[in-house]
Amino acid sequence: MLANIIRSGLPLVVMGTMFTQGLRLKLGGGLATFKDRPLVMLRSLVVVLVLVPIAALAIILLLKPSPGTVIGLAILAASPAATFQLRNIYKQGGSPAYLGALHLSLALLAIITVPTVLYLLSEALGFQAEVSPFQVGKTVVQAVLLPVVVGIVFGAVFPKVADRIEPPLGRIFEIGLVVLAVLLIIATYSLLLKMDAWSYVVMIIFIVVNIGLGHVLGPRDAQERTTLAIESGERNTGLAMSIGVLNFSADRTLPVIIPYIILYIVISSLYLKWRAKEAATGVAEART
Repeated sequence: MLANIIRSGLPLVVMGTMFTQGLRLKLGGGLATFKDRPLVMLRSLVVVLVLVPIAALAIILLLKPSPGTVIGLAILAASPAATFQLRNIYKQGGSPAYLGALHLSLALLAIITVPTVLYLLSEALGFQAEVSPFQVGKTVVQAVLLPVVVGIVFGAVFPKVADRIEPPLGRIFEIGLVVLAVLLIIATYSLLLKMDAWSYVVMIIFIVVNIGLGHVLGPRDAQERTTLAIESGERNTGLAMSIGVLNFSADRTLPVIIPYIILYIVISSLYLKWRAKEAATGVAEART
């Protein structure tokens, strides 16, 4: 019964989360950002969609984690567009305009990039994908692309309603994602206990490197640099769990994705606090 609840509820919660994110995104603003700053946006997309998977490949080949960790990190590396910390980007120094353009681009490109990156990583790392890239792409369409597009259209047609319902809906679906993650921990706790300490070390390195890529290669603007670091580091953990549950063996992927979520929240929260402190220091120095 628990497995059926997870299998049915996870895609719905991910779809709801992406729908509420779509309510916040503005297509016109995203296109304007690309028109005004094409090189910045292109570089940002390269960091999230190309450099993060390359970093994952390098880390796996160099550090040689367990086979389950390899598959889990590959799915995470292939799944862009942040979920958990997206709201915190606004609260702690992120750039709404840049974030909207970047997040919208990642969501729209996901139908191509997710199955492609996952296929290339599976070939390079030598693990056998249990489904075709087409099936992974189908999951991306259902879980990411359609909900985001519907949210954008709804927000454009009913902007006042969208502004009113987005905050509570966003919190509801984020809580739902956390609840499902807890249920997944309950369902797979025996597997989590079997995961070796080295796999946790590799995950921490993976998260720190990804955040570092976004921070070092981000735009000059401090807020935009923070935004890219978060988008690079988090990955779409909801989408990754959906791919793991629906398209791979859950016992090979979830024991990696669940601890990753916990580790990421801790590390990214520390990063966001540091960035907020840096911003406050900069403002204080400018006033003196």
